[in-house]
Amino acid sequence: MPFSYGLALWDRLFDAGVTPVGIETYANSRRLEKSLRLQNVDLLTDYNLYETGLARPRVKAADFHGKAAYLEQRDRHCQPATLCTLVMEAHHDDAGTPRFPVGQSPLLDPESGEVPVDALGRRSYVTSIAFGPSLGRNIALAYLPAGYAEVGRPLLLEYFAEHYPMRVAAVGYRALLDPENARPRG
Repeated sequence: MPFSYGLALWDRLFDAGVTPVGIETYANSRRLEKSLRLQNVDLLTDYNLYETGLARPRVKAADFHGKAAYLEQRDRHCQPATLCTLVMEAHHDDAGTPRFPVGQSPLLDPESGEVPVDALGRRSYVTSIAFGPSLGRNIALAYLPAGYAEVGRPLLLEYFAEHYPMRVAAVGYRALLDPENARPRG
């Protein structure tokens, strides 16, 4: 159809009840509900495939660059960190204004007020965060040290000098919402 019909078509679809979606849905909110990782945001060279929850069940017999390191990581009794999915328990600032954080922010241990640090010296922070409309709450991905990577663990998100309560909802690669089953888990 000609490009000039675009606005009229959009208006008719909207009037018929079609929900508008865009890049935010694809790039953040829906992928976080599914706990999907994004290259160069959540998947970083500082962390291995076991820490990200994307390790393969088998290793091919042929030699490849990085195989020795991969086998060493695979043989660890416990990974130093795990990419976890967190949910924000409350999202209003001290003035009562609802906040929907974006970007990368540090996480804090609510008891000590310190940023958790893993065995390799890496500090915990949110790699991705967005509002998940299906769950009705903010969802985040963050690398947590082994001792913090447990479902139900409370943490604080520091965002513009204010603290927001977070809870670990999933450890490793586990969706909070599976559209095939349509059951929220967060």
